[in-house]
Amino acid sequence: MTVVQIGSAVPLDSNVYLVSGTRTALVDCGTGLDGSMCARVERALAGRRLDYLLLTHCHADHCGGAAEVAGRFGCRALIGAADAAPVESGDGAVTFADQLGVGFRPLRCEPVSEGDRIDLGGLTLEVIETPGHTAGSVCYYDASSAALFSGDTVFRSGCGRTDLPTGSDADMRRSLEKLRNVNIRTVYPGHGPVGGDGPASVLGASGTLGGSE
Repeated sequence: MTVVQIGSAVPLDSNVYLVSGTRTALVDCGTGLDGSMCARVERALAGRRLDYLLLTHCHADHCGGAAEVAGRFGCRALIGAADAAPVESGDGAVTFADQLGVGFRPLRCEPVSEGDRIDLGGLTLEVIETPGHTAGSVCYYDASSAALFSGDTVFRSGCGRTDLPTGSDADMRRSLEKLRNVNIRTVYPGHGPVGGDGPASVLGASGTLGGSE
């Protein structure tokens, strides 16, 4: 598996990763406010086509640019089933676009669910449903490298906030416990640095939740 992190000039933007086997996938795509994002992706592709846009959840800092990316590259856009509706309708409240001041262009996405697999040729990303930050949050997991693309579910030293629309503290707790049973060597989070600690340290002895994204 080859992973290239695509930089952004917009501080609001999520981390954006280009994941490659013989086929390619972009994990999240930022707000769409960085007018050079598609050009950066195209440079990273180096002549290959973009096959998939894999969205970890419906918040605009992760998928506000999805319609532009899908239109530019003709790729398939996938998102957790419970988060598809707000992206397809352009719901400014649930996508957090209104609060972020981001104009959100709706996009029809293919819903994915627990255990679905995305074949990138030489590697397979498996969908793990991890509600909590949003109802439809998902992670994408590569078992061969024990890598987790975690969105805003888990970061290097914390987890995502649960007080936004469709968020749930109880769901987040269950999702983190699920991830503690997955063999994870490297976390590629939606914000902050890539880490090798895995999610096991997110729940302390008291079981309290933390995080602010």
